[in-house]
Amino acid sequence: MNRSPLPLASLPVLVFGLVLSAQDAGMVLRTSVAYGALKNTLPLTGEQRRQVDQLARDAQLANRAGQYGDALRCLYQGMAAMRNAPWTPALEFASSLQSKLDHAVVEPGATVAVTLSPLFAAPRAAGIKLSASLVLVPVKNDGPAPKPLGAPAAVDPAAVPFTTRVALPETPLGDYTIEVSLSADGKAPPAAAGVAFTKSLPIHIDTLAEPVQRLRARLLKAPEKNGLASAQYAVIRYQRSDAGDLNPARVNFREEFAAAHAILDALEAGKDPFAGQRGDFHRAYRSAVDDTLQPYRLFIPESHDGSKPTPLLVALHGMGGDENSLFDAEAYANGLLKVQAERVGFIVVCPKGRDSASMYRGAAERDVLDAMADVERTYRIDSSRIYLMGHSMGAYGTWSIAMAHPGIFAALGPISGGGSPAGMAQIRQIPEYVVHGDDDRTVSVTQSRTMVEAGKKAGADIVYVEVPGGSHTSVAAPAFGAMLDFFARQRKRAEPNAR
Repeated sequence: MNRSPLPLASLPVLVFGLVLSAQDAGMVLRTSVAYGALKNTLPLTGEQRRQVDQLARDAQLANRAGQYGDALRCLYQGMAAMRNAPWTPALEFASSLQSKLDHAVVEPGATVAVTLSPLFAAPRAAGIKLSASLVLVPVKNDGPAPKPLGAPAAVDPAAVPFTTRVALPETPLGDYTIEVSLSADGKAPPAAAGVAFTKSLPIHIDTLAEPVQRLRARLLKAPEKNGLASAQYAVIRYQRSDAGDLNPARVNFREEFAAAHAILDALEAGKDPFAGQRGDFHRAYRSAVDDTLQPYRLFIPESHDGSKPTPLLVALHGMGGDENSLFDAEAYANGLLKVQAERVGFIVVCPKGRDSASMYRGAAERDVLDAMADVERTYRIDSSRIYLMGHSMGAYGTWSIAMAHPGIFAALGPISGGGSPAGMAQIRQIPEYVVHGDDDRTVSVTQSRTMVEAGKKAGADIVYVEVPGGSHTSVAAPAFGAMLDFFARQRKRAEPNAR
């Protein structure tokens, strides 16, 4: 079925089009959301607001022209204006710099390269030299004392990207950050501009070279059977962490490798690697879109015995998140969704959905459906009781995916989101539980109000919970229990299954 387009005005504050195939466009979208949230949070004078709005318009025009660097410069200048930080050549140059490690998962005593690359040109910075000081800082407060990494180095705008190599000191295994502190003319930056002058790079120090090599060797010989993709993704997750695409502090590598070996043991023995498993798991499948391995997170309740079909809850994360967010993040009460799913007996799948700013469009939408299909290959799912929920960008995805595939879902649960009001008639047969805070400064509450109004006019059964004083994130976790109770009462109405 053809979907209704998602109008640009329905996205948070600024939207620069939905062509998000380029990484730069995704970065502009993420930055624009932060821009809008900051604008709605800080007390601005009339002059500040005029300047901020004009820079937003300039960024929008640049982005539409594919000039992503110019769009980012406008957004960073606008955020400096919101903080009352003068847009000096030094601040412009510091704001442009993005930091990266050549390896973020390293052996003790390793040498790493730190690179600062410009996201946009800073022509006014000619002749400005910044000084970069690097310090290794433990993530845990009870860890070793921070340790300087070499002498400060000069960063010249005429010679970027800038790269320096530093030897890590002998230190206990664990999670650290390399803090890159920039200063101009040897002076500390003003407090209002400090965020641009400090870059943090997560790094994990551990003896993992031999374990990952042993797992790779086993994978080369493993039979092509159900479950192999999940074992293979343990290596991909290690590689993505090492490349800086994932924060290595969020991955327990030894547990991941052990789980992969357990899958391989079962496959080599001719057994189902997932038989009888309950609890929380990292899984993956191989995408037919581009032959890549794509991850998802899965929860199987203790009550599940496979003797009868089980309801499936599909949960979509917000912008900047991934398949782990709704299960692990403090913002979602550190796994409360799993507790509530256990209570009502739901299997839960959390897809990644490609880029963290995908809006669940294109291949990211396909990832959601493919992750569901991968679960259905392994478990008996009640096709009349498949539910879709999401927070923020995940709420936008909840509405847009349901509109594109209205025959799949028995109920929807968008939290702090929005979408296309014109498309609500397409899903009028699907009950909804919609949640939004009236003090949401990231996605205006009017987005949900408009969707609910359109849905009710179309005849949809909608429970709308508007939380007084609720922020963009604070309303999510408290809604899980009532939302899942609502889902538990719903079964899909007799509609064609149009995936």
